[in-house]
Parts: sequence; structure tokens; C-alpha cells
Amino acid sequence: MQLGTAYAPSLIVVLAATIAALALAWARNGAVASLLDTVMRQVRGMLGCWLMVRCPPGEGGSATVELAAAIPLLVAVALAMVALVGVALGQVVAQGAAREGAREAALSGDHARAVAAARAALPAGRPARVAVVAAAGRARVEVALPVRLLPGVSPVTVRAAAVAAVEPGPAPAPTEP
Repeated sequence: MQLGTAYAPSLIVVLAATIAALALAWARNGAVASLLDTVMRQVRGMLGCWLMVRCPPGEGGSATVELAAAIPLLVAVALAMVALVGVALGQVVAQGAAREGAREAALSGDHARAVAAARAALPAGRPARVAVVAAAGRARVEVALPVRLLPGVSPVTVRAAAVAAVEPGPAPAPTEP
């Protein structure tokens, strides 16, 4: 979809206001909330001037200058939010893989099957380090999963661990999918 140049700045402001509103709702610290509240008031004022609503005479151009100064900050905030969502997703995936591995280690007692179960819970092609430790009737599986934040940025490794009590009795026979 190609946007006309007349609509693109307005859409950018609406997007920025949405991101700032989400960040304001997410922020719990009073200083962060007041900063984001100030940014929101500024963005609303700029949007009003662009739409020629509540714009003082002679102030139409100042909104554009203020927006030009604020766009890099808003882009940085948006990229940081995308990176945080990626890290959170990686953490959830790693925790799920650790749980599957611990469950398999508790049921079968076989480290190789536990590692295979943990790797099967990961998305195909995702490299991960899986370690299984069994001691004192418990099986602990640790998964370290590298997560790429943004292109050109070195990956961050998220770690998750799960512990399960070893089940007594013979191991169940493996099932074929």
C-alpha cells in the first residue's frame, strides 16, 4: 500500500501517540509516567496543529519542527518495544522447552530423550543449548536460547530451567509421532 505524502505525517503522529499511550499504560514509575504524559500532550498538540484544530496563529510550522526533533526518539522507543517483545517471546519458548525436557527426564530417566524432547519443543532451526542434570530424585533441564533483538545487534541469550521429580517405576516406551 502506498500512502500519499499528505497522509503520511498524520499517520506517523497517530502511530507515535498510540505507542506513547501504550507505554504510559505500561509504566509504573511516577517519573516515567510523567515524562510519557508530557510527550503525549506534546504529540496531541502537534496533531491538532497539523489538522488545523486548536492551532494558535503562526504556530503551524513549529509543530513540524517539534515533530522532526521527536521522531528519532519515538522510533527508538518503538524499536525498544519490539526488542522487548522478542526477548519475552524467547523466554516463553525457552521455558516451554525446559518444561518438556524436565517432564521427559522425570518419566524416562534418559538424558538423550530429555534433550530431544526439549529441542522438539523449540521452533525448527532455533539453536539452543540444553543441559540435563539428575540428582536426588529430581531432574533439572536448563535451556539457553539466543534471541536476536534487531538486525545488526548481537543476540541476547535467555535462559530457563525446569525441575521435575523423577517418577518411580519403569520408563514408558517411546512413541513415534
